[in-house]
Parts: sequence; structure tokens; C-alpha cells
Amino acid sequence: MPRAGITHDITIRSYDRTTHRGFMLTRDRSGSRAFRRRDAQTIRPRILSMGELTHAELPPELELTWFQEDWSLGIGGITDRLDPKKLSIAHKIDTSIPGVLRSAREATLTAIQSGETPDNYRPSGFAVVPMTVAAATINFDLWMFLGRDVYQWSTASDDWSRETEPLAADVYYKNALIFGTYAIAPGGYAGSDLTDCAAPYIYKNATDTNWTSSTITAGRFRYMAVGRNSSGDEVLWGGNHIFKTARTAGEAVDNSETTITLDNAASGHIAINDIILMSNITEGQETMLVTGVSGSDITVVRGYGSSAITHDSGAIISLYQPHVIKSSADASNTGSWSTAVTIGTDDAPITGLVFDRDTDTLLITKTDGLYSYASDGQVRNLATLFRQFGHSQNFVGAYPWNGHIFLPVGSGGLLDFDYASGTIKDISLSVVAPEQSDLHGKVVAMHGDPTSLFVLLKAAATTHYYVLQGQEVSHEGMTEFRWHVLAKLGAGGTVYENRTALMVDTSRTGRRRLWVGYEEASVSSMPYFLAFGTVGDDDDDGFTNDTDGYATTTQWDANLPRVFKRYEEVEIQTRNLGAGGRTVKVEYQLDGDGNWNTLDTIALSPFATVKFPEGTTGKLIELRFTPAMTAVGTTGPEILSFRVKAQLRPDPAKIYEVTIYIADEMQLLNGAIASTARKDLAQVRDWNEAATELILHVPAALQKNRRAEHEVVFLPGTLQEREVGLENGRHPEMALSFQLAEV
Repeated sequence: MPRAGITHDITIRSYDRTTHRGFMLTRDRSGSRAFRRRDAQTIRPRILSMGELTHAELPPELELTWFQEDWSLGIGGITDRLDPKKLSIAHKIDTSIPGVLRSAREATLTAIQSGETPDNYRPSGFAVVPMTVAAATINFDLWMFLGRDVYQWSTASDDWSRETEPLAADVYYKNALIFGTYAIAPGGYAGSDLTDCAAPYIYKNATDTNWTSSTITAGRFRYMAVGRNSSGDEVLWGGNHIFKTARTAGEAVDNSETTITLDNAASGHIAINDIILMSNITEGQETMLVTGVSGSDITVVRGYGSSAITHDSGAIISLYQPHVIKSSADASNTGSWSTAVTIGTDDAPITGLVFDRDTDTLLITKTDGLYSYASDGQVRNLATLFRQFGHSQNFVGAYPWNGHIFLPVGSGGLLDFDYASGTIKDISLSVVAPEQSDLHGKVVAMHGDPTSLFVLLKAAATTHYYVLQGQEVSHEGMTEFRWHVLAKLGAGGTVYENRTALMVDTSRTGRRRLWVGYEEASVSSMPYFLAFGTVGDDDDDGFTNDTDGYATTTQWDANLPRVFKRYEEVEIQTRNLGAGGRTVKVEYQLDGDGNWNTLDTIALSPFATVKFPEGTTGKLIELRFTPAMTAVGTTGPEILSFRVKAQLRPDPAKIYEVTIYIADEMQLLNGAIASTARKDLAQVRDWNEAATELILHVPAALQKNRRAEHEVVFLPGTLQEREVGLENGRHPEMALSFQLAEV
């Protein structure tokens, strides 16, 4: 058995140990053996282009460059090579302008005029209302719904003034619709026993001083929209007709009784074939089908669509028509409502109304799909897939924007429905930003202007809200939706998703504001606004000085995710740093280890260079920028570009350059005589052609790092055969040169 350093200079054997041969190395005149170890060239040489010289022309072992100057595709990026214009995540950061990364606008908390105390803190809706109409000029007024009360915004004092209480009940109102010269706000009951019921809507004419509560029982709906009827006339549409009657249970009702005695006569309030909803705080809600009416007694089918339960005396009785729509041409108390139109089945309630003006079609969202109601009365389900994936919260808060209808899904997610093409695209944050789990919550409110869609998102943690700005952009021939996280609101208490509101207000010259309202348990929540017009247009439109805003880049691996790099420095171009305490903190993270290391805090524009600590190496890197300023101001810190300088530090493969001597009757190291020249030559040729994995064994004198065995393959094209001697009666003496690459 051949042994390196004992019988032969080196040995080579097959990986499966079926072949094992020893070889003697050639020697020069000094006696040195023909064996050399070197590093393989890892990166091929760059070839200079004939165009403008760029950093890419530099050998990567000397300098690699990561450069970024545009983050306008928003959040959700993973790697730089896949998402060159994205951030991984950003919080309270605005990158909607190409070439600028800056702090978002301040979320300004509003207040009530001094001396006024609200009945509750439940900001659930807003209204921009036509105030006067004179000489072709329409003036607008801003209102807020705080529980049962309506408040008017004072531009003089920048606060809210309580004006009236349209209905003395525990109710709330949603964003108002504009119907002619009227503003109309649908309402709901806030009590836990009436959560499914519509309260009377409130309305205000342009010439009215204040708001009025509707007294028309037939017009109580959870959802409303302005559209057209079959005659082409503009009408007000209402859907999900669940409203409190003037009757309650006159006595307790067990779960088996089919005759229920009311507190007063049923006539005029409840009729045969009505579906009623009986509800109470302690037990819950139950739907029933009315089959008979006699005086104050009604006969019912129990558990109609739900389980029969026990009800207390005084349980509230509501008329239950969650699947019908009606229309009215007069929103005032002098008007009337049309007969009901059934949309689908009563076990799939309506969750929203949207009117498509291009086709004069009313779109009705239900828990089991998206329905259309055409002017000819035809009803179609445009999204039948959701019959199988019904959810009580499907499409609540659906919103039309730029020819699309945006549909919140179930407990989380957002779909983009193109009505013209009938296509649906998933733009959920779980899809756009899969690694940002706290953004995978439920969309609870939407509103927009021609350029941006704003979303109020309940965080997955459910203890706060995010305000996001969405925009459609064209990138590399495709249209995609981008998101920017503008604000995080909430004190960490329980939040109530049904009593939330967003509204874009562009009615006042020079001011564009996004109004935000939400209710939070045990917290006196007042509305916020975020200005999003041109800086300086608004008296209160400054950039935030919140300390929790940051922007995290995508991961950069130079297209070599498994190769180490040495990181040298970051060059950053900024604007506005210095005065007002405006700074940018720069941090880095290596290989996704979760440890953020501070490089420096930059306090001077326009250029700064920060060095990485000596010996900073890793396979991939992320940066995090945290802008800061001492006070809210109209000038904020901005990042215009950054450039990371690095060098490749690959673990190079080893190349063994070998020249062996083959001859008959060759004396070995131990004095033995070998006559295997022909077999040795044939084996080397076979190994070279097969390029199979082999084991090279070298003696101690040729070892490095005390490694005697090396897994190698023949490098193709390196075998050279040279005849060095020939004697009569003997096989030629050969010198074989080849290279082995370590694997």
C-alpha cells in the first residue's frame, strides 16, 4: 500500500477507495520537488468598457460599491438586486418623492375649545360640508363626529367647537356623503346590544346652521352611497337595513318559546314574514322569522339563521334586512325611500356600497362577494370565489379610487378590484411586505385624493394603528402599488375598528390634510391630522420630531450572498442637517443577526463619510437611518443618496501544481523498486478525463495547517505529458504535469 512520505512523495486515491496509487515527484538540480500550492483566482478580471468609467470597472477585491438614491417604491424590499428602489421597512418616513428620504409629517393632535367637555371620546367620522352657495361660489365647512355630538372646526383657533346633539342616544356617525347640497352621515348604535343596528342618519343642508336626525324609519342603513337610479337621476342609496323598532320584549323569553309578548301592540312595527333581530347585553343576539302577529303577541320561528338563546325582559327588537338596498331622491325628513331590492341571501349581510359612475352601476359588497346592481335591475355577483371564503368582515369599508375598488378582506388583507377588466390583485401588506408582520393587520378605513390612497391599518398586535400612504407607480413596464408608513397612533389600549375614520380634506385653499379618528379604551382620543400638501402651505404642516422614525434598507450582498465582504465606509449625501438639531443616525446590521451597530450620527450637510470599525466583515449588510430634530419644523432632515464601499473577501480554493516522474524500475523513498509505469500513466489519464473527486495525500513536509488529506479534482486542460528519457528495452520515462483543485 503506497504511503505519502514513506513509499512515495504523494498518493492519490479514488473517493470510493477502489484505486490507490503513489507517485514520485520530479526534482530540480537543487533537489526541490515539483509541488506548488497557490490560491485560485476567485473573480475573473474585469474588462474595461469603452463608455464612461464607473465604479463597476474596479476589481471587486479592491472596491465594491452599493449605491442608492431612490426609494420611491416604498417598503417591502428584501434584497437590493431584486428591489433597487425600495426600503425593507420604514416608520414615519416619507419616500414618495423620487430621490428624497425624509421624515414624515407630524401627526398633529387636535383639541376641543376651552371649557367644553365631550360626552365621550369616540371620533368616528368627518364631513366637509357645503356651507353657503352664492354667486357660483361654494364654501365648505369641516365637521367631526365625536360620539353622539357634532363638532365644527375653527380655522381661527385651530380647535373644535361642539355645536349640537342630533340624537340623544348612544350612537356614532361615519364619514358624511355629499348629496346635492346636503351632507349625510350614516350612524350606528355603540351599545353592545345594538352593534349590528343602524341608527338614524343625520343630515345638513348648505343653508342649515346645524345637523338634523332623520325620522324616517324606512331609511335606516349601516352603509350609504350616492349614485343614480334607473331613470338616470342622482339618488341616495342605502344598504343593510337593520334598525331598532319601537318595541321590546315585554317579558323574559326562553330558548324554546315561539310566542313572544311585546311591551306594546306590534301593528305598524312588525309584520308577518319580517325577520327580526332580538338582542340583549347579557345573552347576545338571535334572528327570528315572524309568522304571525296578534295584538302585542308575535309568533316566530326560533333560531332563524342562528341558535336560539334566552332573552331578558326588555330585549331590543330590530327589523333585520341586512341584504336589501333602497334609494331616495330626498334625504330630508320630508322625503321617502323606495321599496327594498334584495341582493343575494339574508345570511350574507351587506358590508358596503360603492357607486361606479363610469357605468352607472351600484356595487354592493357582501360577506360572500361583490355584487353589481345595474340600472336595468340586474344583480350579479362579480366575485363568486368568496362564496366559499365568506367572512363577517369581508369588504367592510370598501373604497373607490382611480377606477379601482379597494376591498378589505376578512381579518386582514386588501384586494384591488379593477371593475373595467374584472381582475383582482392582492396588494395586502402581507404580500407587499411579507417580513413586516406588524403590518399584516386589518384595514379599517380608507380615503384618498387623485394621487394617493390613505389607509388606516389596525396593527397585527391590535393595540395601535398605522397610517399608510399608497400610490400606483410604473416600474420596468409594470404598474405596482407602493406603501409608505406615515404614522403610528395609539397608546397601547384596546382599539375599536368599527369606530374609525380617515378623510382627505382639500377644500380649503393652500391646505391639504388627512384627518384620522379612532376610539381607544380608557384613552381620551381626539382626532389627528397629517398635512400632505406643499410644505409651507399649512400653518401646522411640519416634519415630525418623533424619535421612533427610521428607514431600514434592503439587504445588499453584491450578488454574491455566500461570499464574505470587508466593509470600509459609507458616504452619505444629505440636506438640511445642522440647524434645529437636525441629524441622521447611521447604523448597520450584518448577516441578519438582529444586532444594530451605530456607525455615527451625522450633523452636517451635504456630504459625510463614516468608517466601519476595522475588520467589519460579513456576507450581507443592511443600513438603518434615523432622522432627528429638536422640534417640529417646516424643514426636515433629508437623505439624498448613500454609497457603501467594500471589498470581496472570498475564501479562495487551493490549486496544487504537480509534476510526477513515471518510469520502470523506479526507486521509491523506502528503497523499493517499482515497475508500474504503464499502469500509473493510464490511471492519471483516466482521472483527468473523468474529473471525479479524489483524495490527495501529501507528506508532512508539504502539508499546510497539518492537513495531510485534500479533496481534489483534476483541472481540465492542465495535463501535460513530456518524455524525459528512453532506453532500449524499457518503456519511456515520462514527466506528467497537472493541476488539482481543492473542492
